Amino acid sequence: MTLWTPPRSPLPPPAFGPDPALLHRLTHDLTPMQAQHLAVLTPQGITANSAALAGALRFHRFPLHPVTGLPLQAADDGGLSGLLGGLVRALTPGKDDAEGKRGVEVHCRDEKSGPYRRVYSRPGYAYQSSTVYLPSDVLGEMKEEKEAGHGDTAFIYAGGWGGKGGAVDAGFQHGRYMGRPQDDWAPFFLVQQVGGPSAITVSDEKQAGGAPWRLLAGQEAQLTFWVTKDADLTVLSMSMQGETSVDRAPASLTLRAPIDARFGWSAEGGSNILKRMTTIGQKYGQQNLSTGSFMKAVRWQNSQIGTTEAAAGAWTAEQTGGYCTFPSAETAVAGAADESLRSDGQGAKWSIQFQNAGNETASIFLK
Repeated sequence: MTLWTPPRSPLPPPAFGPDPALLHRLTHDLTPMQAQHLAVLTPQGITANSAALAGALRFHRFPLHPVTGLPLQAADDGGLSGLLGGLVRALTPGKDDAEGKRGVEVHCRDEKSGPYRRVYSRPGYAYQSSTVYLPSDVLGEMKEEKEAGHGDTAFIYAGGWGGKGGAVDAGFQHGRYMGRPQDDWAPFFLVQQVGGPSAITVSDEKQAGGAPWRLLAGQEAQLTFWVTKDADLTVLSMSMQGETSVDRAPASLTLRAPIDARFGWSAEGGSNILKRMTTIGQKYGQQNLSTGSFMKAVRWQNSQIGTTEAAAGAWTAEQTGGYCTFPSAETAVAGAADESLRSDGQGAKWSIQFQNAGNETASIFLK
């Protein structure tokens, strides 16, 4: 007689960080590719499913000033003010919005942290994905004038706002791992939280070959942002896929963050507004639109939008809430010099080759 042996339960994924239970909870609804490399952002820090990933990621928290409601510089930012600092100020509209007292109104204005191109949706969506070309300075497609002293750093990202705030920026930051000749694009995930925004960035030193912590510049990559609900927990997620910069292998990385319910994010779409962004970020309050930096041919292609991946379709004019380009004639200040034009007489600083709401190519010249 053979005794029946019950099947073994699958082992939970490994977890490195302060909240293993949450990582286990936020793994079950992912595809195998999405779950291959996973990190979760919590108020206590980052929990990842491998020691290598946990060691490669940095946690940043920006407490809010008790009077102004604006974020203070993170104590461990390691020079972050020249990188994400401007984005932190731009995504955090103020204390009232951070506490969920007002709805979201998207403004087209000078954010005092560098030029940007934004395409944003109408309310009602919880999923978006795009194929985006990541330009390379090695190929002459971009240049960040670091010596100008304004922190010029290129960012390409997605994200959006919940019905009552809770802004998120999720995408790519241009850089160079360990000062190597080939440039790359590293992931970042910046989420507005009650008490102050928090962020995941990638270390410049603690990385190993074969891991998708940085993607090769000069390629098309996939960027996805979505909202889900797990019982009482609303979760914001981003996934990036492309070829790694060190061993040139295809890989994916998923970053996830629970979001406070007071911000009104909805897995059904609700009042969410989603966005796509192309920018050369600068230090907040030290903006200079003539540093000489440039970035050409950022191609957003095949952009999809919907309430879920299964329900998503082409991002069209019907789903679009608006477009904003800064600097431009639209954002010019009456009586001031026209900062939207290049000083070399070659036309506007921004060049937008617009095909439709889901497909466009953006280039910026700070000359």
